[in-house]
This record gives sequence, structure tokens and C-alpha cells, in this order.
Amino acid sequence: MQILCHCSEAPARFAASELKDYLARMGMPALSYELDVCDLSDYGLPPVADAALDDQYYIDVNAEHQLIFGNNARALLLGVYRYLTRIGCRFLRPGKEFEVVPVLECLTAFYTSEAHTASMRHRGVCLEGASSIENIVEFLDWSPKVGFNSFFFQFKYPHTFLERWYHHIYNPLLPSVHWTMEDSQRVMPYLTEAAAQRGLLQHRVGHGWTSEVLGCEATGWDTEAASVAPENRAMIAEVNGKREIFGGVPTNTNLCLSNPQAVKKFADLVVAYAKDNPDADYLHIWLADASNNSCSCEHCRDLRPSDHYVALLNYLDQKLTQAGSSMRLVLLLYVDLLWAPEHNKIENPDRFVLMFAPITRTFESSFADHGPLQPEPEFRLNQLTFPSDLETNLTFLKDWQKAAPCDSFVYDYPLGRAHYGDPAYVGIARIIYRDLQYNHALGLNGINSCQELRAAFPNALPNYVMARVSMDTSLSFEAIADEYYEAAYGKQGPQLWPLMEKVSALFSTDFAMNIGPRVRPELAERMQQVPAALAPIRALIQNHGPHVTSVQATMWRELEFFVDYTLTLAKALELATSDHPAEATAVYEQEFKPLIQRHEMSDQRGLDVYRVLHIYNTALNPNRA
Repeated sequence: MQILCHCSEAPARFAASELKDYLARMGMPALSYELDVCDLSDYGLPPVADAALDDQYYIDVNAEHQLIFGNNARALLLGVYRYLTRIGCRFLRPGKEFEVVPVLECLTAFYTSEAHTASMRHRGVCLEGASSIENIVEFLDWSPKVGFNSFFFQFKYPHTFLERWYHHIYNPLLPSVHWTMEDSQRVMPYLTEAAAQRGLLQHRVGHGWTSEVLGCEATGWDTEAASVAPENRAMIAEVNGKREIFGGVPTNTNLCLSNPQAVKKFADLVVAYAKDNPDADYLHIWLADASNNSCSCEHCRDLRPSDHYVALLNYLDQKLTQAGSSMRLVLLLYVDLLWAPEHNKIENPDRFVLMFAPITRTFESSFADHGPLQPEPEFRLNQLTFPSDLETNLTFLKDWQKAAPCDSFVYDYPLGRAHYGDPAYVGIARIIYRDLQYNHALGLNGINSCQELRAAFPNALPNYVMARVSMDTSLSFEAIADEYYEAAYGKQGPQLWPLMEKVSALFSTDFAMNIGPRVRPELAERMQQVPAALAPIRALIQNHGPHVTSVQATMWRELEFFVDYTLTLAKALELATSDHPAEATAVYEQEFKPLIQRHEMSDQRGLDVYRVLHIYNTALNPNRA
């Protein structure tokens, strides 16, 4: 076996190394592979808008020649993994032990061909939840194997997400490990190098600009007791007549964007970051987190926050242009900024990417199923309510697209919160599929999923669907699910699938996301049906056939815990939704929490205990009206 790579870029060299490694494990075929980065129009593929961003690959392996080409080095790596998938490999979850790598017994089994242009430009994930260094690196390694092409390191350093894991927040059974901001800064180059080796487009920062402008040191959503320096206080947004850190959390604190000092300092920070981090492909420019906390001073209150925001963005564009930087900036449609600007527009659309973040949307139905768009709710500064319906959220998007006619994607949350309301993961996987099928109809060009990396319990089907369909919208949901379940569970996969569908249909993602009332008799009745729905799954676990791969053995073992997890969760939800909050809390505290805390290290990669408990601590709050 020989592999000749004509491209010297790091992702291309990595592609050659990966191909060599997997083929050696599959039987070391007596073939000579040729890898290259080139214009693929000569091979029948259509032109793309930007060859550095829009991925294409060409695979043609037969007796005469063995070619794998990409139109950029990342696409070449995507092509290598797609070739390996076509000849039998499966990459079911992050982590090498969740890979299926068959031994092929004849040379013709290595022959296959495919030419493909990625359906969407933006295909990636944003770090959330609680993660170890290994979790992040394994997800980066898995991403191109299933078709993702980007990764978002939120904040300047992903400290809050690492700290949550190493401090084992919400899991007292695990000893806390000392972890500091200095530790996170130290490992950041290692993480970004892992992304660069795979050619992943890197998204950076987002949260944190406003707190840095104010000179605050807190990271993540930490509180900071120290007062803001007197010279910075005038830059704080005035809310309810006061200029102070909002709720004690700098990240949640907005700026007074009519203050030239605040705007200039913001711009100086952005320009400096762009200069110091040329490896960043997309720099996210976000205001504060939280909502109803925009400046209401006499100079700010006559314009919407989005008008001030667009004025800031246009100024940043000018300053970056003067500095000679072509850094792409991502603007955010989120909470107060969902209401589009009335007076200002993006002046240089080529600089910007619009990011639609409908964080309060329902996942009980897909954007593809929306009804007539609803009028924009009245804008009342710092007195806003945020809709869960799809129709109003889409009105926000349409209005913004007029003010910012640029490249765009959805920044969505199906695996950040909603999936905990669907333990079997079938319903949420379908919503992801249908949303992405409809993505282009909304004038969008992909997804960045704000989510836990450890979202693979009982399996990673939703993430797998997201990657596969954003890469190729021609795929059917059934084809993706069948392929996944067969690889994960073997010959019993087709028997397991309808059983998991039935369990999934009984739960509510809206309840987990605090959408709608807490007392819901119809949901309580569905929770009563969960034990009967799980019984045939338990029987199948006890009587399924022999494992073909070690991956399948692991996946079936995980199903055993899935049954216990789902039974206990349903018990708590039945009590909560039938108006027995005290009893629900008792089951949650005495049964559910200890159960998942004990299990966490058995499948640390798949089950993010911090995030599960963070979601249900709120969803099961007995004091919620």
C-alpha cells in the first residue's frame, strides 16, 4: 500500500496519515492512493462561492486508479473519512472505542466512488456544558469523520466549561481537581492546534467582550464582587436608573453604546484580538448575556439596542479595515437583539455573518412545520418577553435579513437543553433533520449547535444526524437512522428502533426547557405509560443476539442504564406534572440525582451530569408558577 499526498498543508498531511492508519487496520490493500487539493470542476463538480469555506471532495478508487481529492485541505480530510465510511467504517461517537473498522477480505471491497459538494457552508458545534480536555479533543477528532467542518471555542478561553468538569460541579461523588484560568490558558494552544490539524474553521470568543471593556476579571457567568473602576463606571449600561454590574455577573452586563469611550475600547479589544489570533476564522461579536438589561440612559433609549449594535459593528468593520484585517465577524440575533434595527444597516455585508439564535424556541415541532409568520411583538425597552413559537422567531429573522444581507447560519440549542426532555433521542433527532432540511428555505447556510459535547446517552444519533444532513441534505432520515442503529446495535437494531421511537414520543422537550405550565395532566398520563414502553427494551437487552463488535457490546450495556435512568426520570416528571411538587422533588433528589452521579464515570463521554442537573434543577422547581 502506498499513499502519495501532493499537498503539504497540515490537514492534508493528517489526511494521508489517517488513511494509512485505517487502511492498515482494514487489511492493507495493495493499492496506491493519490491525495491532492485542487479545483474539482474538471471532475464534474460545480463551482462554489468560496473554495476555502465551501467543501467539495472527489473519490474514485478502482483497479486503475485510487484518487481522493478535495478543493481545500479540510475537504480532502473529509473525503478521506467519507471514503472510509463508504467501505465500511462507522464513527458512532467521539472516542476511538466507538469506531467500527472492519477487515475487508477482497481488494474490490476497497473500490468505491463519490463526488460531493457540501450542502451547507456552516457545519459545527459550540462548546457548552462540562468538558475535560480529552472530551474537547475527542470531539474535534470526531467532527470531520462525520462531516462537521468547524468548532466554536466560546469565550477567549473555554475556562468555564473545563472548570465545571474538573471541579465536578453537581457531582460530590467525584473529587474536585484544582483548575484555574491559568490552566485553561495553558491548554488553549493545544486545543486550537488539534482543530487546525484537521482544518476545522475556528469560531472564537462571543461572550466576554463587554465585561473586558469594563475591566472585570470574572470569566464565564461568575459573579465578581469587586467594584468597577470609577473611570469605567460611565460605560456600564444604565438599567432602572443605575449603572452597576447586572446581577453581579460581568458577562451579563451591557454597555452604554452611546458612550464613545465604550465603543472605542470595544473596538480596540477586537482589533487587538484579530491581530494576535490570525488563526481564528470567525470572531463572534456579542453583547452581554441575559435579557432586559440594555442601556436606558437619555442618549440610548430612543434607539433599539440593535441599532446601537449595528452602529458598533460598522465601526468595528472600519477599524479592522484600517488595521488591514480581513477577519470575519459574526453578529448575534439573541434575546433583546432579536428585534431588528429600525434605522441602521450593515454597511459591509462581506465582513459579517448573521447568526440567528432563537434560544426560547420550541423543539416540539420543526421550523419546516411553521404556520403564517406572526407580527413582531411590540418592542418595549427592558420589558420584553421572548416567544417560544416558531412563527414569531422567524419574523425576527426575516426582519434582520433586510438589515444584514450577508452570509448566515442558525445557532441552535437542540442538544444544549431540549434533548434532556427526550431521553430516547429519536424525536429530537427528527427535529434536527427537518430543521436542517428547511435551513436553506429560511435563507440560512448551516448550523452551529450550542451544545454539550457529552451528548451521547444512550447514543449520539442526534449529533450524527446533524453532521450527516448538513453535509448532504439529500439523505433521508430513515437511511441515516438505519445505518446508525445497525452499526451501533447489530441485527437487533431494527427491532430496537420502533421501541425507542415509542419512548421518545411520550416525553416533552418543552417541559425540560420550561416552556408551558408545570402542571400538565396529559404529560403526567404519558409518564404513566413509560414503564410499559420500556419493558420490551429491557427484554431485548436480556435476549439480544451475539455482539459483532466491541462497540455494540458497549452500546447494549449503556441501554441497561438508559432504562433505569428513564424510569426514574419519568417517575419524577409524573409527580411534577400531576401537581405533586414536593414528592417530585423527593424522587429527583433521593433517586434520580444519586443514580446519574454514580453512573457518570461509567460513561463520562456520553452523560454530562452537570448539565442534566442544571436543566432539571429548574424544570422541576416546585416554586415555578
